[in-house]
Amino acid sequence: MAKLDEITELLTDEVEGLKRMLVKLETLSKELTSSETVQDISAIRKELKELNRIQGGHFQGQDTRTNQIEEQLKKSQIIPEWLLFMVSLILITSLSISGYLGYQVVQFEEEKEKAFEEGKAANPTELNSYFKEHPDIYKHFLIWSNEERKPGQK
Repeated sequence: MAKLDEITELLTDEVEGLKRMLVKLETLSKELTSSETVQDISAIRKELKELNRIQGGHFQGQDTRTNQIEEQLKKSQIIPEWLLFMVSLILITSLSISGYLGYQVVQFEEEKEKAFEEGKAANPTELNSYFKEHPDIYKHFLIWSNEERKPGQK
């Protein structure tokens, strides 16, 4: 009999579970029948078209602003053109002046050598004529030049 009691208990539990499921099913069925289904989707389509139009205008405005920013970036430079021109002008001027001064130094050295050679050639003839006119000075010059050659001797 214990087995029969167990089976009846199981069957009652199952019946109660089935009853609860039926109540849930009835409430769900009522909710489904009471809910409204959308028969006409034209309102949704209209709202989607309006949203697309608004977004299209927004994106077009962003594209316009992006193009303006790109143009401004193209126009702006890290180094302005006038500064680049001035630096180039100063560089060219300084190189030209340096080249000219280098040329002048070379010319000066050549002039100096030329003058030295001319003086060297003219000097003995002028000294000889001077010494011929002043023989006393010539004697003193010879004494002085001997002292210069032999500084320790008198």
